Amino acid sequence: MLYTIISEYDIFTHNDPPTQFMDISNGKVEYTVRGKNRVVKSLFSTDPKMYLDEKYQPGRRLG
Repeated sequence: MLYTIISEYDIFTHNDPPTQFMDISNGKVEYTVRGKNRVVKSLFSTDPKMYLDEKYQPGRRLG
């Protein structure tokens, strides 16, 4: 039994597409491929300004 605020569907779903990583200046972007689009899943960077850049927000398409 799990005591958590996270939905059981978020914990036990395994239908997520595989993620890939792309090197960018000052970090890495984790993304998934949906059709012909690369969609941002997460950003890894030591530069705080990178997290404010709208093009690296989760759900955005990478160009």
